[in-house]
Amino acid sequence: MPASLLLVLRMGLAGIALAVVFFLTGGVEEVRRSGRIRRMVVLGFVVALEMIFYFASIRTSDVTIGVSLEYMAPVWVALLAPWALHRRRRRVDMVAVVVFGLLAGLMFATAMMLVSSMSDAGVRGSSFALFYCAGSVILFSPLAVWQAVTSGYSLTWTDAWIVIVSGLVFTALCFSLFTDGLRYVRVEHAGILGYLEPVTSPLWAFLLIGEAPPWTTYAGGALIVAAGILVIVFGKGEAEALVEPLT
Repeated sequence: MPASLLLVLRMGLAGIALAVVFFLTGGVEEVRRSGRIRRMVVLGFVVALEMIFYFASIRTSDVTIGVSLEYMAPVWVALLAPWALHRRRRRVDMVAVVVFGLLAGLMFATAMMLVSSMSDAGVRGSSFALFYCAGSVILFSPLAVWQAVTSGYSLTWTDAWIVIVSGLVFTALCFSLFTDGLRYVRVEHAGILGYLEPVTSPLWAFLLIGEAPPWTTYAGGALIVAAGILVIVFGKGEAEALVEPLT
């Protein structure tokens, strides 16, 4: 399945489920009361870009490399948050992998900072997740249709189940929970908690799809994790000093 089609179907299905919750539980009034509708629309498109770059990174490399590069996000957050929030491959292939991965990480970091900047708006994680889905469907539906038609792709039962599970569980539910969590912890610390994904992704990739990367991949992933933790830990005092109000 083309990456764009997977993204649109996954986010479209999740969006339908989230829209039901949104309209039945006062989501319209919740968003109107927050006064952050424009920022939430921007957030939806940022997450859409993050996910398409993420899928492209995995498709051009493998699960471990793609996930590890995306989790450069906490490094971006640690460096940008104080300013933004006031608190064996060919060389061209590797360039593409790094570019997609770093762009995904940057978009992920931007999304986390946008959510953190609206922590006082009283908007639920499920409402944010609905905007993620809407942004993805709006932005990538034309590309998904074009790729599906030109590649001659036809939906299989396996792909359909992948879309259903990833849409309802890993998007509608998990995105809502993760976004809700950002309201209760510092955005820098959320990045550290998120490192459970790149740390365990080689294991899941091996168990589920038989992908066995070389030891250098594990070493590189460990270095990225260590870099993120070091930047966050040693930059904590500086970040807090920058966001303290002037007296």
